[in-house]
Amino acid sequence: MSKKIGFIGLGTMGFPMAANLKKAGFEVIGFDAWKGVYEKAEAAGFTMVDTVKEVAELADEAVISMVRDYAQNVDVIFGENGILSAENTAGKTVIVMSTLSPDAMNELGARVESESGLKLISAAVSGGASGAAAGTLSIMTSGAEEIVKGFIPYFDAMGSNTFSMVLKQVTAKLLN
Repeated sequence: MSKKIGFIGLGTMGFPMAANLKKAGFEVIGFDAWKGVYEKAEAAGFTMVDTVKEVAELADEAVISMVRDYAQNVDVIFGENGILSAENTAGKTVIVMSTLSPDAMNELGARVESESGLKLISAAVSGGASGAAAGTLSIMTSGAEEIVKGFIPYFDAMGSNTFSMVLKQVTAKLLN
């Protein structure tokens, strides 16, 4: 049985990223605010649900957020029927693949971890729609080393170059 990964944001970048996860053998549990993508997503083999909350409940270990900006990430994570409203999420990870500032990511991470049993890592992407379709995105990850390493198979399905700035390295620099 393949792992179920939640994917929120099936737009120009998100849809082909999720399709590459599906091609790699993962089961994609999807949500998008624009319901017009649902027929295409279901034809691609995604299991589409009505709320972000359902995505978080059905995912095995991670929910990817590939939405436009900070405000949309806040809504996806903390909003009504958002990730934090879900049951059965202890130990799961939110992977924010939107490109946000380090300060914004630190704020989101601290808030997620203080308000839930979830973890949060950053995995911003570069390569545009063509890179998303080809599965050749560059993915810049940041977060706890053991968590980031656990999701390398997901990153490998969506990209060809994954770069990690793990917390252990950042902490070591701060202590020196």
